[in-house]
Amino acid sequence: MATTETKKDSGINPLRNFLILVVGFASLACIAVGLVLAFASANFNSAQVWAMIGFLFAFPFFGVGVIAWLVLRHANKLAVSSKTNEIKWEIVSSEKQKENLNRAVNQLAAIMKVPEEQLTDLRSAHIVAEDLALRKIQQESHTPIMRYVNVGDVPFSAVYVDQDLITCVQVTFVVSPEIRQERINRILNQMASAKSALNGSLEGSKMRLLLVLVTQLDQEGEEQLRSSLVSKFSATPVDVDIRLLDFLALQNIYSEN
Repeated sequence: MATTETKKDSGINPLRNFLILVVGFASLACIAVGLVLAFASANFNSAQVWAMIGFLFAFPFFGVGVIAWLVLRHANKLAVSSKTNEIKWEIVSSEKQKENLNRAVNQLAAIMKVPEEQLTDLRSAHIVAEDLALRKIQQESHTPIMRYVNVGDVPFSAVYVDQDLITCVQVTFVVSPEIRQERINRILNQMASAKSALNGSLEGSKMRLLLVLVTQLDQEGEEQLRSSLVSKFSATPVDVDIRLLDFLALQNIYSEN
């Protein structure tokens, strides 16, 4: 079983570093107040003295409250983030990749009425489209992505992690402004299964689906596709982000001189 593992730097503890930052800020605030008292207290009138006393009395309680709120707010995110570094991601097998590619190409061929002798060209175009789309997503996310990864038993085009948020990327080549609801339901069911599998091994994490549609549509067809997707993804088990990328534009960015 092929796996890829993100290495963990044992010298980095995000929660500890966050607490150090908060305590350091509180210490600087106390030092600043002390300096004010040392150099300016002689010029204070009675009202200012009482105001300073009230501040010094209330500040520790206020500071402790703020620190507790920040820790509770961020502790889970930081703890989950450290755990994601320990996940062993399973790579989709070459046989499964080939099976998924052939299925997608056959579906496209049926829609476009492509003869069998041209399937090789269509397969090559699909591979290029998926590769260019993943390059674009990685460049925009500023995060290394892992290609062809299983989450549970569900294969995805790519996966990348940002603290406690795990994004599953599914790239699809679209040549028609209409995507059948059965296809959408299959994607959503796969995402629900992946979420269930991930929650079992990484409780507290968040997951979203990034559905990347590489198109060869004119402006009217693209608008029709956008409007149809709104209703098809009205109820989803996870957050869904849909990106439409033009195949020709991707080629101009990454492969044309």
